[in-house]
Amino acid sequence: MTQCPVESVKPGWFVALGYGVLALAACIGLAAPVFTWRHIRALRPGVRALWLLGACVVMLGLWLAGLMIWLGAFVLPC
Repeated sequence: MTQCPVESVKPGWFVALGYGVLALAACIGLAAPVFTWRHIRALRPGVRALWLLGACVVMLGLWLAGLMIWLGAFVLPC
């Protein structure tokens, strides 16, 4: 096992890009259930519940993917 090299201070644009990736994943994740809800209002309640459950799974997947990209590329690149 080797130790990570000492890093210098990361530039501000790099930090902003990292937080931008994290915020984009959060916003797109939140948009999935909202858009699903708007498009399935006419369906029966059981079918609507299944669609919303699927949209929530997609939302959590997008949040997890954004968090993993943020951690892997911007916080813990070593």
